[in-house]
Amino acid sequence: MPFAGTSGRVGARTQTVRILAALAALTFGACEPATNNYGPVLPPPPPDNPQLTRAAFIFHVNTQTHQISIEAPSGTVAPNPQPSIIPGLNFSLIAGDGITLTASNYFASTVGQYIPGKVRVRFDLSITNKLSSVQLITPTFPAPPPGVTGVLLFPFATHVTVTSGGVSVGGSGDTVFVELPNTGQVAPSVDWDGNPYNFFNDADCTAAGANDCYRYEAFAAPVAAGATTLSRTIGFDLDPTVANFSAKIIVAADLQNSGPAPTGTIAGTVTSPQRGALSGVTVTANTGGFTGTTNGTGAYSIANVTTGSKTVSLSGLPTGCTDPGSQVVIVNPSATTTVNFSVTCTAPSGTVSGTITRTGTAAPSLDGTVVTATPSAAGTTSSSTTLAGGVLTYSIPAVQIGTGTGAGNGSVALSNLPAGCTTATGSYTGLTLGGSQTVNFTVNCVPPPAFYQYNAVWGAISGGSVTLTLNFDPSTLNDPAINGTGADDYVNFQAQLTYSTRLTFVSCGNGAGSPFTNATANSPSAGTLNFLNFKTGAGVTTAQVVGVCTFTVTGTGGGSTTTNTTIQVIDTFDGHSLVANTQKHEGTLTLP
Repeated sequence: MPFAGTSGRVGARTQTVRILAALAALTFGACEPATNNYGPVLPPPPPDNPQLTRAAFIFHVNTQTHQISIEAPSGTVAPNPQPSIIPGLNFSLIAGDGITLTASNYFASTVGQYIPGKVRVRFDLSITNKLSSVQLITPTFPAPPPGVTGVLLFPFATHVTVTSGGVSVGGSGDTVFVELPNTGQVAPSVDWDGNPYNFFNDADCTAAGANDCYRYEAFAAPVAAGATTLSRTIGFDLDPTVANFSAKIIVAADLQNSGPAPTGTIAGTVTSPQRGALSGVTVTANTGGFTGTTNGTGAYSIANVTTGSKTVSLSGLPTGCTDPGSQVVIVNPSATTTVNFSVTCTAPSGTVSGTITRTGTAAPSLDGTVVTATPSAAGTTSSSTTLAGGVLTYSIPAVQIGTGTGAGNGSVALSNLPAGCTTATGSYTGLTLGGSQTVNFTVNCVPPPAFYQYNAVWGAISGGSVTLTLNFDPSTLNDPAINGTGADDYVNFQAQLTYSTRLTFVSCGNGAGSPFTNATANSPSAGTLNFLNFKTGAGVTTAQVVGVCTFTVTGTGGGSTTTNTTIQVIDTFDGHSLVANTQKHEGTLTLP
């Protein structure tokens, strides 16, 4: 029914909030004290007063299914006959057309965990103000305990539901409750923060026969129109045999005109470390409530959001992105609450493939040739594959696309080609998520000039370590000035090598079966190696491993490293130098 009051009160508005008043002179029959085997001995709850029952929210708790249903008060309540002494205020106990109570986070203890022989059931509770232009404030009736402010809740009766006993009809007349009052089986626990307090007639809660004293919980006020309070925890101690019970709970607050429901704004960005700004993502403040959509920079803004606690969540994320979960925030009047989301996504990638055509007067095998795709966008890494088995086609999956400038573009290069083979670097544009681009190559190969051959060859990275094998072959050139028509020989090898500082030098040794058995090496600085090996006696004329060096791989970031060798000494047995006519083949290693 409408509020009664002057034009300055909430009653002047056409609200249909039920109120309970005329309770200032309520009297309740005294009951015999209950006998409890725990905590302070408190008086039992009073017999259910009809006026209180009509204004109470009934909590139905099933301890077997952990379900809690809340029935709002039904019927009509007489208006307060006492005029308001404060303009804009109306005294009331709030009913279901003014608020919604929401229970969550059900918890049940083990038997005796808190009180011998008892199970403690607790759950969180929040209050939503359903009114427009009306806020909930500290009640003036019933008066709160001294120093306590806020919307008050107190349980004035608990019942254990059984299959026989008294029958009552509630709700809209189509709900039947079968209840048996039993004060010894269920009692409010200390999770209700307020100690028992006289809300009506009793002067002393410890006096014999006191029956108007209840534990209580205070929710911060004011509760703005349309707002939801933060959750607070309440609970009950019960016998382990109780499978269902109900609690009748009063919500007390005064109503105050507040004008239009206050609102605020929720704004922020939705971005991914892998993909940057995410556009077209729906941002929702409470399910089915206020929504916004991210623009091309990942930004969104949701205006006119009612104040209070809001759960902000995402939907419509791109494929390959993982929902980071919702965030709970407080929206304040006329203010912007920033809620940013960082979303983990798989790095967008596609495939680069192609064929290799070999031209020229020589036709060496291209096995071992490395094909590397390097994206142009910042923050991306290269991907590569190695030709093998005489196959002259390649395919590089998972080539990163990147974001921002250069996204979807890149270059493709061939490395570790045989001596005498050359080609140009290729490029691609417009690579999309899951798409492919084709980059073909023509490799021109001509017979290389005759040289002694030096090769630096990296092994595979294993367990954080990698080896570098140094080879020298004098048999590919026969210089008449050296040993006449006989095969050219050598007895020593000395060089300095540089490489990535992500490789840390460990040691160098002799090659298995090689006559070069005096390997010596040191690393004067990061990324630099000095190496020397020699043999005694006559020189050798065949290819030999002159050294095997071991490194540890440190750091991350991908990329590759190529040796740069400065050969200092390669001498024959009779003192000729082979350095000038030596062709070098440096080794390239792909780093993780």
